[in-house]
Amino acid sequence: MVPLSAIQLGIPIAIFLIAGVLVFLRSDLTRYHIPVIMLALFALTSGLMIPVGAEMIRSDAEKHDYRVESQVEGCDTTADERVTEFSELSPAAQDVFLSTLQSDEGYTTTAHPEEYEISTDTTQENYVVYESDCYSVVGFQRGTWGHGLLRMGLYVVGIPATIGVALLAVFSYRNKSVRTPVAAVSGYVAAVGLYTVVGLRMLILTSLLFAAVVWIVLEDFEPLKE
Repeated sequence: MVPLSAIQLGIPIAIFLIAGVLVFLRSDLTRYHIPVIMLALFALTSGLMIPVGAEMIRSDAEKHDYRVESQVEGCDTTADERVTEFSELSPAAQDVFLSTLQSDEGYTTTAHPEEYEISTDTTQENYVVYESDCYSVVGFQRGTWGHGLLRMGLYVVGIPATIGVALLAVFSYRNKSVRTPVAAVSGYVAAVGLYTVVGLRMLILTSLLFAAVVWIVLEDFEPLKE
């Protein structure tokens, strides 16, 4: 599986290469149009990634995390109605149990066999007797109000941001501005780099400051207007 960090860094690199190819193929474009084209491609990519990201959040919310722990004292002290023989489990429940038992860090799946009660506010243990040994199976559903909020925020923030970037690309192209797209692209690349390397720490502030510095440095740099 491709690491997430490689994808994050690969997207701006791919966009840069695509912009370069478009400039090479179009005689009416120069290398100074590359930042403008990158801005438009960033808007396109962002627009495509919003529904993809929302679907990933929804899919993650439907997953369940299971863990299995051996009960040294056995199942004798547990009420009979809470103990199930492995052979009495459904194939889906057996698969979840065995997959979790063989995993050192728990098991994640979208399956939710009816034999297992999912923990909410308190831990709900499901006892299974397997090869004469007693085990407790505990399951948690990932989906919480946070997933819904995150998905809503993706649309509320992502759609206006995508439209804003697209309009900025159109404005820059029509006004033959290089300074604006270079500053915007620089800020975006800085944000992606910081997110990949150090997570969210100082992400927005640092990328905005970097974009502002580029804006100031390129105060008189507008080759397309010459």
